[in-house]
Amino acid sequence: MRFLPILCSPLLMALVLGGQNLTLQPDVATAEAAYRDAEEAWLRSDPTLEKDLFNLNPEEARRRIKRNGLLRDDVMVKKQGYLDLLIQRTEQMRSRLIESEGGMIPAEAVKKYLEQQQSQILADQDRLEQLIRDLPPGDEYLLVRRPLEDERTRLVNLANTVAQRIRSLDSLDKAQQAIEGASEGDPLEQKLESVLQLWREERAANSRQRSGWAAYYAAMDRAVASQPAGSTVKGRGKTSPSAPAPSPSPIAQKPGKWLGLWTYHSQPGAWTGYGEPARATLELHNEGGVLRGMYAAQLPVKGGTHNVQLAVEAIRVSATALTLHWKSTTPVAEGEMELKLSPDRRLLVERSRSGDSYIPLGSEVMLFK
Repeated sequence: MRFLPILCSPLLMALVLGGQNLTLQPDVATAEAAYRDAEEAWLRSDPTLEKDLFNLNPEEARRRIKRNGLLRDDVMVKKQGYLDLLIQRTEQMRSRLIESEGGMIPAEAVKKYLEQQQSQILADQDRLEQLIRDLPPGDEYLLVRRPLEDERTRLVNLANTVAQRIRSLDSLDKAQQAIEGASEGDPLEQKLESVLQLWREERAANSRQRSGWAAYYAAMDRAVASQPAGSTVKGRGKTSPSAPAPSPSPIAQKPGKWLGLWTYHSQPGAWTGYGEPARATLELHNEGGVLRGMYAAQLPVKGGTHNVQLAVEAIRVSATALTLHWKSTTPVAEGEMELKLSPDRRLLVERSRSGDSYIPLGSEVMLFK
């Protein structure tokens, strides 16, 4: 009978030999990578869906809509998991800082302990030196002298190491005192709370966006299903007329609050998408009662960045929200972006629909310049 070797991973060995319940902590970087990969898969899956929608066989169109909708929902689910982990880890960090008396390392206490050890080592070294000096001369004491000299060398090295640790603790203590003095007006835990608030807002926005995307694909499905029986599709000698661009709406109440130049400023939680925008500006002005302008940005994509320049025009306006229809000449594409204005004059610009994968979807918070 042959015996097969059993290969056990460290995790399996721990479970078998230790008999303990092991909890694997989820990794933030892994969750972020899964979210980014899902987003890229969605962006690349069917970039011409909206363009081809009414030129397809209805069954084929609905199949593509369903697939694209499932991929988008997977993006939102994975983003939710990523944001949950970020919030959890930040809350744990804040709790540890509060429990450890402001998050400072007890350098002074450790230094006192090392100084005591240093004194003991130096005393042992003195006694050993005296013992070596008291040994009579002669080869017969060589076997005793050699290990004593080796021990003296070890004690000297140990004393030097302890002295180095003490000097390092002195530097650490001075650095901590400088940090503590600089942060008296703005404690670290307050900064963490601000970061937490940003992530919580982003998580809430993600939940709303998930519902919005589901409604978007449901509306596409209904539009295809409601095509007249005599409508023609691509490949049968006729083509359906392309959907006209939405007609512009006049500016609603208080148009002045939308007008002017808005720019993106880098800060935590101020963007979503494949990566943080290198730059982004939005300029709006009033043309005969219609809000028009230009959006220009340098947006990250896998393998580099894309420079986009979009002519925008308002199609829906309310007191705190604005929908812009945009057009691009290079590449030729069109889509929509949603604007939301907060009471503190922060403008959330969300590229919610794009007719070309060159212009990545995402959002950024802009400030009035």
